[in-house]
Amino acid sequence: RQATFFHLGSSDVLKLLAMVDFKFPPLSKTFTESWGPPPHGEEDFAAKIGICDFVEHLDKFPLTKIGKICDFTASGQRWMQEKGKGGKGPKGFGKGKGGFVPVAPPKNDDEGFSLVDSRPLTSKGNGKGRGGASRSKGKGKGKDINYQEGILGQRPKLNAQKGDLKGKGKGRGGLQRRGLPSFREWSVQTKTEWEMKREIMLHSLAKLQLNANEVLYEDLMWCGSLHTYNRVYDRVTTKTEKRLARYEDLGFFNVTTSDDWHLQEMLTADPTVTVIATDHILACLIAAARSVYSWDVIISKVAGKIIIDKRNGSQIDFLSVNETAQDPPNVEDKDSYNGPVRLSQEASCINQNFSQMCLDREAGAKELDAGNPFDPDDGETQVASGAYRYRKITLPGNPKSEDEFEKSPLVMVVRTEVNARMPDEKGGKGLVSVKALNEYEPKPNYAWRSHLESQRGACLATELKNNSFKLGRWTAQAILSGCDTMKIGYLSRQTNNDPLNHTLLGVQTHMTDGFAEQIGLTRNNMFGILRAIIDMVMQWEDGKYLVLKDPTKSVLRLYEVPWDCFQSDDEDEEEHEEEEEQELDEDGNIAPQQPG
Repeated sequence: RQATFFHLGSSDVLKLLAMVDFKFPPLSKTFTESWGPPPHGEEDFAAKIGICDFVEHLDKFPLTKIGKICDFTASGQRWMQEKGKGGKGPKGFGKGKGGFVPVAPPKNDDEGFSLVDSRPLTSKGNGKGRGGASRSKGKGKGKDINYQEGILGQRPKLNAQKGDLKGKGKGRGGLQRRGLPSFREWSVQTKTEWEMKREIMLHSLAKLQLNANEVLYEDLMWCGSLHTYNRVYDRVTTKTEKRLARYEDLGFFNVTTSDDWHLQEMLTADPTVTVIATDHILACLIAAARSVYSWDVIISKVAGKIIIDKRNGSQIDFLSVNETAQDPPNVEDKDSYNGPVRLSQEASCINQNFSQMCLDREAGAKELDAGNPFDPDDGETQVASGAYRYRKITLPGNPKSEDEFEKSPLVMVVRTEVNARMPDEKGGKGLVSVKALNEYEPKPNYAWRSHLESQRGACLATELKNNSFKLGRWTAQAILSGCDTMKIGYLSRQTNNDPLNHTLLGVQTHMTDGFAEQIGLTRNNMFGILRAIIDMVMQWEDGKYLVLKDPTKSVLRLYEVPWDCFQSDDEDEEEHEEEEEQELDEDGNIAPQQPG
């Protein structure tokens, strides 16, 4: 300090001391026009003022909350840049390679809103699809894309009285434009106001038993057409592989229970019927203990009657691939053709095409009671071959139960599907359920082309391990429909990176009861699960209930939801279907109108 004073003059020293002795003037409690001390001073003001005294002034600043002190030094900005690059920047700063990109504070009118659009660019190839059928003919570059996406789960415009399908829909990317979620995400986002009625551990479903010998079956109606299975495909080998045909112009239908007017009439006409459902939905409940991904089912109880439904575009409309494998498809790679969503679309398309390819068209179709109930009958759509078998299934009651409903038999009407019949089919014997397994990424040490002929049992065992839920669903559907034979085809991509073209490498034939025993599915346990779930819902009041599979745990949860829940999705879909069709150019954009 002495050295400093030696080089300074007296006047400079006085100025330096004056700066050291500077005191911040007190703040005024009465002056509220602006921040800081009063312009003329207030000698009598000596009160200490805290942050609470300035609360009324906070509306002058565009702040929503008090955060950390900003560090505008060079080191502080470098720290923020490094944090932003790692994707952990604070709210309001860019994420990823953009680094430190501050966002201006919102104005009063825009406060609380963010105008950041992180959605990926949509594909240029768009196509026109038909609402109701999984028939989707592409336009321009979008043909192959819509072939993959325009598949199962399309709900038709159905008149409950006449059952006619009317109206054409404009589809952009099929189900994908409705935001199909990843398989490892929740199929439905639950809400806090929903009451959870029951939580079922999936391993406990194996203990539910019912005497299947006392189950009664009765055919109510046959609809559609039933062709004969072509036995030529039983002789296909890896050396004589056949290319899978694509039936893009056929209409495939998987209509939910509440949109099937035949089921509605059967429920109201027969007072003994308590439950109506489809085999697709019931098979998911039966094979629930084998599932890993999330899925959901809707159960509605009205006046003592139960309707088991599915949402439009639900996960159960699709077939998963390698869901239970030790190395399942990468869920993070959603845009790849080897991601879970794209693989499910590919597997569903393969099953539809193979069910039509293996039929003997020259032999003709068997005449049934009625035509396809979901045929739009517009002269343009040709429906796919297949029969709908409406069956009344009576489950016996438990005589030891104290509840009156559980003691009495349970009658339900189920719409089941039969794909084909054997040439020697008589009296309901010889019905065939046709399904297809697909290979998408052959391994060097395991590939169907090199192992299917020499190690058929090993290939089937591997598929039972990797696709336990899917095979359990197929077996349950075959039992409910009364098919005593299952034809399972093995199809592989022609090239590993081509998900649109496939070849048939072989077909294995299994008797349904023997195959069910092989995979550990018994009729006693199958009907015991259905009876237990229905008895549980019958104890509750009339309402709408959601059955939801947890994607992270082996748990099935049942929630009570409002009656109007999930209707907004259907209304949005109807609005898209009612839009006027517009011509698209080769890039998928709306083409300008040509002058007349």
